[in-house]
Amino acid sequence: MRLISVYDIPEADAVLYELLAERPRENFISHERLPTFREHQAFIASHPFMLWLLIESDGVYLGAIEVTDRNEIGIAILRRYQGKGCGKEALSLFLDSYSPLPAIPAIRNGRWLVNVAPSNMQAQSFFLGFGFKTIQLTMALPNG
Repeated sequence: MRLISVYDIPEADAVLYELLAERPRENFISHERLPTFREHQAFIASHPFMLWLLIESDGVYLGAIEVTDRNEIGIAILRRYQGKGCGKEALSLFLDSYSPLPAIPAIRNGRWLVNVAPSNMQAQSFFLGFGFKTIQLTMALPNG
């Protein structure tokens, strides 16, 4: 298994869009709706993450990991590869390969964080299994 920058893979936009399209809408945190493919390509071109990595194994793209400059990790595995240990292997590889940025008081925690939709019990269980602990509940006002 390897973690490769999305910017080094010409077909990354299609893989990332498939991941986004598969995600149940109730698990969206930063989206109100599925963007168009063009909107998605523009988002990728804006380099929104400190690290954005495709998870690859034997020439097949299994999913992606994104990392913000606030040490927040997101991981998504394509449905057809879920339940096969790919996410665990990818997150273990990531945690072994990368260190969080140093803490900056009131700006950035000095440890890895994840944001999980309240309804996404599978993701909550996944991260708890890695030793992550719940430290806050984030709420937002609906748009409008």
